[in-house]
Amino acid sequence: MRILIADDNIALQEILTEVARNAGHASEVASSADEALSSIDSFHPDVVLLDLDMPDGQGLALLSRMQNSTPPVDVPVVIIRSWGRQIPQDISMVKCLIEKPFTTADVLESISAAEAGEKGTDEPTQAAAKQAEVRQKVPAETLEETGVSFGTSYILFQRGPNAVNGLISAFGNEGCDVLVITTRKKKAILEMFGSNNVKPLIMTIRLLGGHFNIYGLGTMIDSVDEFITNSGRPVVVFDDLNKIIDRNGMNSALTAVHQLVTKKYDKDITFLVSVDPAGFTTKDKEILLNHMTYHVPTGE
Repeated sequence: MRILIADDNIALQEILTEVARNAGHASEVASSADEALSSIDSFHPDVVLLDLDMPDGQGLALLSRMQNSTPPVDVPVVIIRSWGRQIPQDISMVKCLIEKPFTTADVLESISAAEAGEKGTDEPTQAAAKQAEVRQKVPAETLEETGVSFGTSYILFQRGPNAVNGLISAFGNEGCDVLVITTRKKKAILEMFGSNNVKPLIMTIRLLGGHFNIYGLGTMIDSVDEFITNSGRPVVVFDDLNKIIDRNGMNSALTAVHQLVTKKYDKDITFLVSVDPAGFTTKDKEILLNHMTYHVPTGE
């Protein structure tokens, strides 16, 4: 198939182009609504991958111009959107939604569904939701039972993510929007917590070419900012900071966390950071403890 990628983000352009190419599809990139319309005329795409978060309303502008053309531009569109971003419900060419962060499988399944004319969605089916509920292994505690409160940030010095998993579940169960920054698989996170309030930001993406791309820390910070902006009661979780340190270095990882935790937002936020302190100097620990409360899980 011919895939038009309408996205101004160069990093996402490269990822989506590689996904399309490795699946045997031809692709072309457009960074604005004008470029996308021109490409539709010359490239004749079978499917358009449209990032709704392009600046100056370019994503919505492209949809509007496609719909209002004479005749309408009838090309199936897969919308890529950030957390909580709303889209018009009356645009027939929109066939599927992908929510950031996405996986290669999300993109390829949506392309196939859109080309086939199926109406897709990023919401889990009832069967999948039920399966996630059955497989949920994290105890359903309240915030009061865990000894934490929304609006305060916590550091957990522990081996593995077991204790922070309980806090993720508690915040999700009490109506907070929870973003889990993780290297675990998206499916594992969704099945573990079984809540639409809990979303993973996968730091490692396996591409079809057989190698791994690790999300850069700058991209991660941008994704967290988008999540916080679009959430009512945001909770941001690093479920295993050591994995990010392994790939980016101690100084870079701690600087990124410090930048996020100390940034002034216009709303209350909770950050949860789970890290194995082995190999940390006293100074490294103080960087985290200066702006976060040390949390000892119940029973430890």
